Amino acid sequence: MQSYVERYAYIKDKRRLKILLQANTSQMKKIIKLMNQYIADINNKESNLYFIFYNIFVKSAYDKIDKYSFINNINIGSCPYCNRSYIFSIDANKNLKAEIDHFYPKSLYPYLAISFYNLIPSCPTCNGLGAKGSNDSYRDGLKNPYEIKENDFEFKLKIKSISIIDKKIDNNSVDIYFKNKIDANDDYFQLENLYKKHTDVVVELYQKLYQTDTKEHFKTLKKSLKSLSISDDEIYKFITCGYLNNEEFHKRPLNKFIKDISKDLGYKI
Repeated sequence: MQSYVERYAYIKDKRRLKILLQANTSQMKKIIKLMNQYIADINNKESNLYFIFYNIFVKSAYDKIDKYSFINNINIGSCPYCNRSYIFSIDANKNLKAEIDHFYPKSLYPYLAISFYNLIPSCPTCNGLGAKGSNDSYRDGLKNPYEIKENDFEFKLKIKSISIIDKKIDNNSVDIYFKNKIDANDDYFQLENLYKKHTDVVVELYQKLYQTDTKEHFKTLKKSLKSLSISDDEIYKFITCGYLNNEEFHKRPLNKFIKDISKDLGYKI
């Protein structure tokens, strides 16, 4: 059986440290599997080895990162977990605070505490105890935002009441649901339940893109803007208040939601 010194030396090796820092999403899974196999008590919070790793990777490294600069440098504005909220909040000293979640919790996997692809900018809701918290995302099969593809989640709407036709924003007039979803992510963040609270956005899009007396107006507006050589992206943003390209979804909340619902309402790119 290896001593703590030998096990620590295994991790301290510069080549392995570089792998830990730069590991992509697939490599992190392999690292966790190897750690569990190679170092039996790596997850034992009462062990000296866990204490050493936690102090090195969390207290001496992650806790000293300039988190505000980190988020500014990767240029993400909305939460990659939910795309419902911005990722900034205010701390106790009235300073702007950047929220960062460890996809694999640092309390369970301290050796991944400063791995780039383990650091996920997130909103206070998704990063809170009521959502992700310190749940074991490795065990539960949560999908990392860096791995999520466009069609992993797809929003759909169902008209339940004719009150929407009368231009009334009625929470009971439409239903929002997922055609496609990742079960683990939906369960962690309660995405479908939370998005059901955004029926006002659906009603607004319905009035712009589907309702008879406004649909033609926005069709004409679209043609007019196109005649001015305004790009399809800008026209889409002007009409729907969302970004068209997937690469820009992180700039503003609800972009994926707006795109799916607009498509469901017949918006032609």
